[in-house]
Amino acid sequence: MKKNKIIIVLRVFLGLLLWFLSFKGLGWLVSLLIEGKIPEVLKLVAESMLIPYTVSLGMFFLVVIGIKKSEIKGEKKADAKMIIKAFIIQTGFSMPVIIFVNVIAVIAGFQIKGITAEELFGKYWIFYAILLLIFNPIFEELLFRKFVLERLLVLGEIPAILLTSFFFALPHLYSVGVPIFFGTFIIAAVWGFIRVKTGKMWPVVLLHCMFNIYGSYLLLALSRNTLGTLLLAAFNLLIFPAAALVISIVCLISKKKKTVSE
Repeated sequence: MKKNKIIIVLRVFLGLLLWFLSFKGLGWLVSLLIEGKIPEVLKLVAESMLIPYTVSLGMFFLVVIGIKKSEIKGEKKADAKMIIKAFIIQTGFSMPVIIFVNVIAVIAGFQIKGITAEELFGKYWIFYAILLLIFNPIFEELLFRKFVLERLLVLGEIPAILLTSFFFALPHLYSVGVPIFFGTFIIAAVWGFIRVKTGKMWPVVLLHCMFNIYGSYLLLALSRNTLGTLLLAAFNLLIFPAAALVISIVCLISKKKKTVSE
């Protein structure tokens, strides 16, 4: 890797590090100053929405300003069929990894992090619905699949997608733990691929929202009873071979098209 490319990677990483540290630090400070003075839901909005994508996002841009962005034109049409395939692949490969690492973590005695059912379906359910199904899918995708990915494409498509996915997974390592870190890396790689191949943002925003529906709402809702847990287990057992089959079919079709064109 050339020296200027290494510098670009380091600058992007530093920008994201300052973004993360500033919104966590400012969130803690604001929480300390306004504790008990405003409604809890407004405090949640400030910590999870306003600070990360105002002051903290500015910190990111201060570091990466001047880095040349690559235009992502895309060569494939984004449609419902592509979204369904991508969802099967991202779920089929991420969920077995998350479950496996979760089991290892429990056996090792580590505490599993994440949003609880009480938070998701409790007093502030509207806030969490907006955060997980609208706000995060839009703003996290803008940050990583646009602002970061466009600056890392100088490395090449595959390295840029993988590195962006790693950077995206790192904050989740802090917030929700090791199991989700690995799963998040996988789904982020799928989103990066879709972004590069279509040149569009809306498919990755939609896929992000779909994963949050499945990974948060559906899992927590169904795991409340035995029947739901069994249905989840059956689905997770079937989704991996389905994802492998989809990838095999896509590769086979691509190979045939390439052979015909030659």
